[in-house]
Amino acid sequence: MWLQRILVSIYVLFCMTLGMALVTLPWLGNWFDEGLVAQWPALQHVLQLGFVRGAISGLGVIDIWVGVLEAVNYRDHRPPAPGATPGPTGISNDGHQ
Repeated sequence: MWLQRILVSIYVLFCMTLGMALVTLPWLGNWFDEGLVAQWPALQHVLQLGFVRGAISGLGVIDIWVGVLEAVNYRDHRPPAPGATPGPTGISNDGHQ
């Protein structure tokens, strides 16, 4: 159960960090003037368009939202009790599936 909590925490942290980066990076000065994209001026021009920057920031907002939803909706998945038998609906006598 602790491993589940740790993995969900890492996933939420990853989603939030990536989302914040995607929201802010396109709006910084020259965000793709250096590096791999510097070899293709046409791609640089497309990446500087406001629509593309907004779309990338929108993906960042969605990523942040996924992290928040994952944190809010987290439930521990416990294994069934050793003596519990599933009923006709697949739910055991103690309420677990």
